[in-house]
Amino acid sequence: MSMKNEIARLRIEHGNFRKLLDLLEAQLDLFHKGEQPDYSLMTDILHYMTRYPDGFHHPTEDVIFSYLLERDPSVAPSVEELARQHHVIAESGARLHENLQSVIAGTMMPRKMVEAPGLQYVTYYRTHMDTEESDLFLLAERLLRDDDWKKINDKVLSESDPMFGASIEERYCAVYNHIAQADDGSRAS
Repeated sequence: MSMKNEIARLRIEHGNFRKLLDLLEAQLDLFHKGEQPDYSLMTDILHYMTRYPDGFHHPTEDVIFSYLLERDPSVAPSVEELARQHHVIAESGARLHENLQSVIAGTMMPRKMVEAPGLQYVTYYRTHMDTEESDLFLLAERLLRDDDWKKINDKVLSESDPMFGASIEERYCAVYNHIAQADDGSRAS
């Protein structure tokens, strides 16, 4: 895979993650208004976010950033910070997912145990992606060579995206349909 394709794929995935974060935020907004959110939908979003981005997307970025570090050691603070953020995102996403599963299982939980961490997760994740795109993605496009991209592709694990890939896993159909409806609605207006 060429550099342009790899960075383009990461940007497309970020666009997909933003749609999921928007959907999660809309559910959290219902929660904030005292209305009933769709806990099952929220849980499926978090299941996906803790599986595909945390398991494949972020490790790919980490490999790219390590090669970028070899080309330009001055990016070390940015690379270290983004790698740290990948861990924070994974941990906070897993905790939020567990809390939502507990709510579905009937556990009484203070609203703040879902709402505050949920909003923090959404905001943090968006800022994280913006930083990657405006900073290290641009540097990677400029500094990494074809042989770097070949080595990167040899090192990264790939898995078809279970929601936005060639086929949608059954568990994610409801989430995908919500996104498709939101996309249709935004085009209609």
